[in-house]
Amino acid sequence: MDNIKKVFSRVGYIIDLVKRYKFQLVIILLFVSIINSIIPYATMINTQILINKIQMTQSLENIIVNIIFYGILGLLSMIFLNLYNYMLIKYREYLYLHLNVLILEETKKFKLSDYENPTVYDLIQRAEQDIGMRPYNIIVSILSLFSGVINFFIAILIMTTWHWWIVIVFMFLPFVSFKYFNNITKYEYEIIYNRAQNERKSWYISHLLTKDDYIKEIRNLGLHDYLMNRFKKLRKLFFIQNININKKKTFFTALYDLLNLLISFSIVILASFEAVTGVILVGNLMTYINTSSKIETSIRNIVNAMFSLYQEAMYVDNISNYLSYDVNNDEGTTQISTIDTIEFRNVSFKYQNQNKYALRGINLKIKKGDTIALVGKNGSGKSTLIKILSGQYSDFEGEVLINNIDIKQIDKQSLFKQINILFQDFNKFQFTIKENIGFGNLDELDNLSKIKECANISGANEFIDKLEDGYLQQVGSWFNDGVQLSGGEWQKLGISRLLMKNGDCYILDEPTAALDPVSEYEFFIRLKNNLNNKIGIFITHRFINAKFATKILVIEEGEIREYGTHVELIKSDGLYAKMFKLQNEL
Repeated sequence: MDNIKKVFSRVGYIIDLVKRYKFQLVIILLFVSIINSIIPYATMINTQILINKIQMTQSLENIIVNIIFYGILGLLSMIFLNLYNYMLIKYREYLYLHLNVLILEETKKFKLSDYENPTVYDLIQRAEQDIGMRPYNIIVSILSLFSGVINFFIAILIMTTWHWWIVIVFMFLPFVSFKYFNNITKYEYEIIYNRAQNERKSWYISHLLTKDDYIKEIRNLGLHDYLMNRFKKLRKLFFIQNININKKKTFFTALYDLLNLLISFSIVILASFEAVTGVILVGNLMTYINTSSKIETSIRNIVNAMFSLYQEAMYVDNISNYLSYDVNNDEGTTQISTIDTIEFRNVSFKYQNQNKYALRGINLKIKKGDTIALVGKNGSGKSTLIKILSGQYSDFEGEVLINNIDIKQIDKQSLFKQINILFQDFNKFQFTIKENIGFGNLDELDNLSKIKECANISGANEFIDKLEDGYLQQVGSWFNDGVQLSGGEWQKLGISRLLMKNGDCYILDEPTAALDPVSEYEFFIRLKNNLNNKIGIFITHRFINAKFATKILVIEEGEIREYGTHVELIKSDGLYAKMFKLQNEL
């Protein structure tokens, strides 16, 4: 009983979800399905009357009406069946479009830390897999169930005029089979639910083997066969599981169909006997045989629809859990229009499921006009610090103040507008040059002069001007007419995109890692000239670049070890001085 309640609850949830998307089409489909259910029975009764009239040797004038009516019913059947199929396909496409848009819109609520959580990734994948088919399949199952019930009751009305007990014989089998169908469905759901991580691994390996970002290194390292073996192992596991499920379904379905066939065969024998002995006319014989077949079909359709409804409902939680997922939204509402000061007060942070702190006891104050270089070994906490400052992480200890306002109280969109950031793993958008740069400020996407200005500052204009289509050139290799760029050229596009936004704080994580020394030097000169009393923060492993900063922050094992100008830190002969001298000797 609890399982049935859950099914009704989940189906109700889906109906509430899809109500906003042209639900009137479902109402029309229900109405059309009633007509499609009635027409075959009307045709059958009309045919019965026609055959009985012929058997009783009535004249052509007496049967002409039935012949005309037969043609009209055939025409109506064709019209309404095609109308039903057209509207069902239309509704499917409409639902698919809007539900997928809904899923993607919901991604805005997730934080960066959520995307770094495997449990949340599983949640997202399950929802992505199910949103495109489960709601639609549930609606189709409801329509099939509705149609099956209408067919069943019309058939009952016809059969009760002959032998009412036949209906009881037909109904006994579905009730007995429901429990077994229920067990198969639960078994299938548990297998698919539990393999979400392996599904993601399978997708990831396929992604590695088919995308240009990875294929060069994979071939150079000879990883293709190794990865293929891992992929095959995972897919073989899925294959075995799917075949096992299918075996159980096929065996029981075959047994169920066999028993139904025996019942129908017995009814055909009974009807034939009564027709031969004169109890019923030949037209009635045809009607009862066809009706018994329709009862069998309608019961099978009802059982299949209920089975499908139960099966699809099992997956509804994947959708509802995603849409109702609580991201502990602690966003503030305070608007800011400028960033004058940034202050870290005893800030510490550690990643989920990690005991070691990535940052510990960070105290730092930055004001307009400051350009800060963050230096330190890999994994020292530099990137973590800028992710906290840019509002990507909020579950830190201590305080981060923007203009003396707690960053947690500031509206995130307001904060993002004031922070221009280029991450080390910046996006390489497979679009045009214009879009790659213009995405930095959508309000200026069509402002070509602004886009060119930013390209000039980054130095991207040097290669853009050589492209056949200039700023309208498609880049990347995923789509037609795309031109693949070098690592340095992609990085220049990323820098240009950063410069599009008129924020007060510029954050760059290894902004020149892919640039040649000349381009790197020219970039820092141009950047310094264009900061215009703004805050600049950049991470670098090339200590010569740190000279462009007004202050240098040295981080080691998540803690600030040194802070000062290049000259001051060299004089103190500490960690920075040692790393600087070591790099100069190389």
